[in-house]
This record gives sequence, structure tokens and C-alpha cells, in this order.
Amino acid sequence: MAASTPPPATPLPPQLVGPERQAQLAKLGFLAGPIPATSDRETSLATRDFQRRARLRPDGIIGPRTSAALDAALARPGQGPTSPYRQLRQQGQDLQAQGLASDDHLPLLDRGLAGSPFAAAVPAYARQLEQLPPDLVPYPAASPGFGPYPRRGEAPAILSGQAGLGGLEFLSEAVTQACVAVGSFGAEQPLRVRWYGRQAQNCNVQFWSATKIAAALHVLCQANRRSPMTPIGACRIGPGEGGGSEGLPQSRASGIAFSEGLGEGFGDLFREMVSYEKDAQSPGHSNAVGALFKTLVNPGEENVQEWLRQLAGNPSLVLMGRYGTPSYVENGALFGPPGLLVGYRQPARSRNLVSAADLVRLLTLVGWHRQLGPDQRLAGAQWTSLRTVVEGLGHDSARYIDAALTHLGLVDAVACPVILSKLGYGAETGDPEIDALTYAAFAQFSDHRSGPPRQRSFALALRIPTAPGAGVGHDARMAAEVTEIVRRVFAEELG
Repeated sequence: MAASTPPPATPLPPQLVGPERQAQLAKLGFLAGPIPATSDRETSLATRDFQRRARLRPDGIIGPRTSAALDAALARPGQGPTSPYRQLRQQGQDLQAQGLASDDHLPLLDRGLAGSPFAAAVPAYARQLEQLPPDLVPYPAASPGFGPYPRRGEAPAILSGQAGLGGLEFLSEAVTQACVAVGSFGAEQPLRVRWYGRQAQNCNVQFWSATKIAAALHVLCQANRRSPMTPIGACRIGPGEGGGSEGLPQSRASGIAFSEGLGEGFGDLFREMVSYEKDAQSPGHSNAVGALFKTLVNPGEENVQEWLRQLAGNPSLVLMGRYGTPSYVENGALFGPPGLLVGYRQPARSRNLVSAADLVRLLTLVGWHRQLGPDQRLAGAQWTSLRTVVEGLGHDSARYIDAALTHLGLVDAVACPVILSKLGYGAETGDPEIDALTYAAFAQFSDHRSGPPRQRSFALALRIPTAPGAGVGHDARMAAEVTEIVRRVFAEELG
């Protein structure tokens, strides 16, 4: 299904917002500036963004109620609606002026793990998902809307909210598709989830490289069904011969080939796909690995598109695109200590169009695996293998949740951190229905600002249409919107 975009806003009469009101919007962080050179369009968007946060009708006109809300917000520093957008936009512009940021290198999308305050915690992510602190207070789940995690094939029940915005009315209209899932569970409490969404289901659009994780999980499930006791981290991918496992010579399907160091480790390839760490030496490496995973399909198994359709309850998604590059290994196969686990099958080629809810579903199936029942989990997937995926997703170069916690002053207030994410970005076609900046993430923390610690476990997927030359600005916008979601989760303010 093609993306449906919000109706164009009514043009803002310039005389309704003068420099004084623009300065107020800028002081609260909604308008990047400079004042008064900011365009009417940017001022109108900033006004509507403020109105959404202040729970006013977002018409872009500063009438008496909006004027009063602006004055009140400025009179209560730290209590009224604010946004980090202006600060983040200025930082991006400064880097752009120094030649350190561009469409090819966005400040937060491409920041990388090395500078993250959570870099040293990545090896412990899987353990944090296994062992909950004994005194952890589950996220409040008393309000209507929290319910069991959906079974395989069932779509989640997403909050409808005002005007179909699914409880995410506060997000900027720059975000066209969004899904947020908040979980609550404890040692004696089963997982309960509340889902929020803006055009989150069956609105299948281009999420670019964020969709790469689906094929890797599909391969993992196939391998674990064939050999449940073999961790995917002990498996390697190398060249096979013929079309499918039955076409491989016996030596290729034996433990001998594996013991000789055939190919590259699944875990290494998955991490490289997520982190882009090898793209500097071999441009397109991440895309080539993403394409490779789609070619690994055993005889009798459905391809990744049909697998995800049946898993997520979204029968119209399309997921057979190739990420614009040939496969990293042609005619590849996955081998483990028992021998061949997943063979090669030439996939049909189409596009990659999924929903925000599909991406949140995939990430929560990983992050909440230990909390899910047999009819909810990834069929066949073993935790010993998912640990490898958890470690790999910890290496995403996009650091929007880092930026959110830093802005909110929460980095030192959290313990047991887990951040699993996957970026997606493309701005080369000039088509606003296709070009987009996207981000999907699962995060879990213990909030220690007051004792006992309180649970924060959630996932999100956001999509912002972009265009050539607009990447740095939209990078700041993505960070600002993720920050507001994180703030509301920590403040327990999601409606």
C-alpha cells in the first residue's frame, strides 16, 4: 500500500506570527531560526508542533489559547512543552559548516557506537534481558489498552487515539508513520503490552535498511528448526554449489568443510550489516550482506516475505527487494558443526515495503523473547542463537536513544541498559513517497531516579520522508521526536 500523507496544512498568514512569537517558539526549541528570517512554512510547522505538545488544535495559528500556552510555558521553565529540535538542528548546522556533516554523513544516524555512553555494556545486553533485577517495579499497566502480546499471525491491537494518530498525537507531522510498544512485566507478572501507532499497520512503505533484520531472523529460525542445539553464533556462511541444499556436494554438507573455516561467521556478518563497519573499505558491504540473507532458504520453507506476512499478520507487505547490490556470496549456504543448515534459493526480486508495526514486532520478538509464550515467539528460534542477534543489534551506528537520554539527563540514572536498533535511510530518488529517514529500536532500562528501580521497556519505529539536501535537518528532527517518546515513557505520560 502506498504511503498516505497528511493533508497539506493551511498556509500560515505571515502577519499572525511576528518575530516576538517566533522568538518564543525558538526559545522553547520548536523553531530552529534564525529569527526573523525563518520561512512562514517553518514557522507554521513549529507552531503546530508546539500546539500538539500543548494539546491544542494544531492549526498553525497563534490565537488567544496558543498565545496563553506559549506565555505559560515560558513562565514555567522545564515544565511547559519544549523540544530539543532547535539545539540539535544548530549542532547539525555547525558540523555541516565545518564539512563534518552532509547527506552522506548525518551527525546522529552515522555517529557510531564508539562514542556511545553504553558502548561497554553491549556484551552484557543478552544477560540484562535474561536477568531482571529482583526489586524492579514493572511499568504501570493498570490503564486500559495493556494486553497480552499477540500470537503469531495476529496483528497487535493498536490504540486508535485522536484523529487516528494512535496516542502519538504529540509527534511532529514530519513523522508520517510511527509505532511504539510499551511493555510491563516482572518476576511474577507476565508480559503486558500497549501499542501506539500513527499509520502503523498495513501502511506499507519504504523503511530502507531497517528491514534487513527480517531476513537474518528468518535464517536463524530455519537453522534452529534444523538443529536446535546449534547456536547461530557457531555457524558460518560460505559458497555452496547448485540451487538449494540438495545440490551441495557431500563434502560441503559435512562437518569437515565447517572445521576448515568455511566462509565467515553469521554473527560477524550480521554485526557488519548492522554497524556498516566494513563499508568504508568495501562500499555496499552492508547491503550485500542484507541481500545474502534473503537467498538462504531451505527447500519447503517459505521465503522471508511469506514468513513475515504470516508472523506479523500483515498479508500485504512486500519484502523481496535486494538493497541495491548483489549478494555478498552468490549461491551461499549456512553451515554449522552438524553440517549444512540452510541452503541457497534464488529469490524473486521486487520491493521492500513494510509497516512500522512490523518492525516493532521484529524487535520486540527479540527483546522480549524470554517473556513470550510458545505461540508468540519466533517459531523455532532459540535464545542461544538470539543472543548473537542481540549483540549485533547493539552495534547500530544510529544513536538517537543515546541522544535522548543525554538531553534528558538520564544517562547516569539508568542501569541494566539494552539498546537494539537498526537505521534506514535513502534520499536519492527525489520522490517523497520513497525517500525517507527511518529508525527502529528496542530499549530496556532500570530507572533508578527513585527507589526501588522502575522498569522502562519499549520499542519504536519512526519514518520521516526526506529529500536530497534535507538529511541533516531531518536527522535533528528524528532525534527530537525520539527524545519526546523516551521522555514520556520515563515520565509514564503516554496516554
